[in-house]
Amino acid sequence: MAKVYDVHVHVGDSAALYVAGSGNITLEKMDQNHVDGAAISPIPGFEDPNGKEDARHINTVIAQMLKQHPDRYVVGLGVAEPNHGKAAMEEVEHALGELKLDGIMFHNDFNGVEVDAPVMFDIFRKISEFKGAKVMVHTAFHSDLEPPFMIGRLAEKFPDMKIVIGHPLMTLNQSHALIQLLKWYPSLYIDTCYTFHHSYILEQLVEAIGSDRMIFGSDNPYYGSMCLDKVLVETAKISQQDKDNIFCHTFEKFFDLKA
Repeated sequence: MAKVYDVHVHVGDSAALYVAGSGNITLEKMDQNHVDGAAISPIPGFEDPNGKEDARHINTVIAQMLKQHPDRYVVGLGVAEPNHGKAAMEEVEHALGELKLDGIMFHNDFNGVEVDAPVMFDIFRKISEFKGAKVMVHTAFHSDLEPPFMIGRLAEKFPDMKIVIGHPLMTLNQSHALIQLLKWYPSLYIDTCYTFHHSYILEQLVEAIGSDRMIFGSDNPYYGSMCLDKVLVETAKISQQDKDNIFCHTFEKFFDLKA
């Protein structure tokens, strides 16, 4: 039986959303929902009054958690905050160079900078210096800072960089608009986080782009004891192979976990 991996797990305290997810809390939720492994990243809205020093700290926490739970936290993504300006390049160097994390995560609705702002292209150029580094970029239906088309501009400029779009299926309009974007840019992947009750959109996306571009995500620790996003994949009218891809094989392919 294929494993279940979650590409969308956040660790830390969010000053913006008053949500906290320690390593133990996220592990507990994973256990409750039979999730075997995860990609972890800093929680959006973490406090950073000291700028790059706080980014370095939260990235170091991610690296420590990978060492503490290597069988459960199998991938670690750091942050490089574009609102820190040139210091963000140092944050990339620290996260990917010194800490050897697997990639960088962005949630621009929290850092206040557009996804396609010039500084984002500068950060992506820096990330591209690290072979095999991956990127997660969030999108949200209510945000003018991180709509899907802006992510498409990054994908066009950096076609060799694998990017997974975080919770892109929050509304049907956004989900439908995403299909064409994914057809244009083969380096883009999506997670299934925050699909809510729209189970049929998963079926539509499997048919339109294939389950080998889709990865299960939950936004742990934001949900309660039951992860509805996992149930929606389990009950979707798609083949078992497609479910195995979404839960396991696409994650492994995206992060080069298996040859």
